[in-house]
Amino acid sequence: MNDLSPYTFGSMSLGRHPAYPEADLAVARRAMESGVWFHSSPTYNNGFTFMVLRMAFDAARQQTPRMIIKVRDGSVPLMRFEVEDTCRRLGIDHLDIAQLVSMHREPGNLVDQLLAGAGPLVDELASLRARGLIHRAVIFLDRNNADAAAQAATHLLIDGVTLYWNALQWDCTPTAWQTLQQNQTPVLALRTLGGPADDEQAKGRRALLRNALPHLDEAFLALRLAASEPLIRTTIGGTASLAHLEEFLAAAKVATPLDQATLLKVDAIRR
Repeated sequence: MNDLSPYTFGSMSLGRHPAYPEADLAVARRAMESGVWFHSSPTYNNGFTFMVLRMAFDAARQQTPRMIIKVRDGSVPLMRFEVEDTCRRLGIDHLDIAQLVSMHREPGNLVDQLLAGAGPLVDELASLRARGLIHRAVIFLDRNNADAAAQAATHLLIDGVTLYWNALQWDCTPTAWQTLQQNQTPVLALRTLGGPADDEQAKGRRALLRNALPHLDEAFLALRLAASEPLIRTTIGGTASLAHLEEFLAAAKVATPLDQATLLKVDAIRR
């Protein structure tokens, strides 16, 4: 998993105004030109995110990015459909990385089947990989499934995990993080700059962070933080702003690990 770009363009903000896609297309095209990976989902903005991406890809097929795609895994038919449908809708022949969202938490779910080493969802994932429709797969980890998911990530069909990990969030348990470190499990970090704008807890943490580190630009801090953790292979940040995208791209080019004192300040705030 060392081939990911340090920053991955999150497309979740594209397609909110489907009748007027021009500004979104400009952002997508700039991200394509930069060569970064893309992250998306067939569910974003009722499917209009995929509309914007398809329009952008068709305009410059030679710059079609490598893709991390959310795949719902609630059932075998749904998993298969989302993979095949994503390829049809985006005009691509495979998913570079499938982000399996672990959408059901009832006994016998995907994580349970991976831990058991067998099951219909595991069989379908193996089939999709054998067909070349999925090249690699990661499973979603949060505090509710963290310990089990970290163990399940050792399955041969799984190449890593994804979770909310940034300067404001660390959605994991100490036990799960220790397991990931012991196994050197690659991590794809979600939300480069932290929680959504209407998240009051994230707002409070952001204010604390700005007071603690007033000299560090937020985008630059985010990319340097990701560069400081060996498990993190990329940080996924969404934007529909060309200016914000340029900030991410510029920061990614020069991001170096943070010093230990700064890391301790960040860690104290986000945990």
